[in-house]
Amino acid sequence: MNSFKNPEPVPPASQMAVLPFLSAVEGLLSASPVENLRLTIHRVMNREGQEFLQQVCSYLPLDKTAKPTAGRTFPVNEGIMGEAYGNQKIYRTGFQESDEALQQALGEDKPNAKSWLAMPFLGRDDQVVLILFGECNTLNYFADDARIEQIAAMARGFCKLHDYLQASPFANLRNFPLQKGNPNLEGGGVYDIQEPINVEPPKFSSLTSFNYEAAAA
Repeated sequence: MNSFKNPEPVPPASQMAVLPFLSAVEGLLSASPVENLRLTIHRVMNREGQEFLQQVCSYLPLDKTAKPTAGRTFPVNEGIMGEAYGNQKIYRTGFQESDEALQQALGEDKPNAKSWLAMPFLGRDDQVVLILFGECNTLNYFADDARIEQIAAMARGFCKLHDYLQASPFANLRNFPLQKGNPNLEGGGVYDIQEPINVEPPKFSSLTSFNYEAAAA
């Protein structure tokens, strides 16, 4: 990815809203051999009239020695997440015959990961609200269709829960709406090995943005 913009604080309530889900996904994926798995979620947010992708929480698995990454912002067309945002589809790294084939496809770039995933969570009007981002050093890890289906099924359950919470929220906790803006398109650059997959992305029936904060009693 390109250099990220200045980070901005993410409400702790918004971080807590995604961490249990991400932890469950991590547990599922870690049941299979995988090297250096990293997972996080980005939300679409507005800053000075422009839409960015903002990292909601630090990468899982959490590491006390790792540099905090929550709050980082990226243009909405950045890398594989930009493809997921722009096309409202799940993108992942396609099957590669070998490590050598992967490196040849990447050209001069030498990223730390070998497999990537970007899964958008769509809102009521089919706009992107969140994007689940995953990467690992295991070749073809996200090229497994059944694995993507499992993650998508878990994500749909997450959407159902948060749709329910809009009508029956916890006391003093609200999902405050975020204003739409003009997409910031200063990013770009996606590897040719990334491809859309014909799996329906998770979708909220009522949410249009993701911005949980403590509310006055």
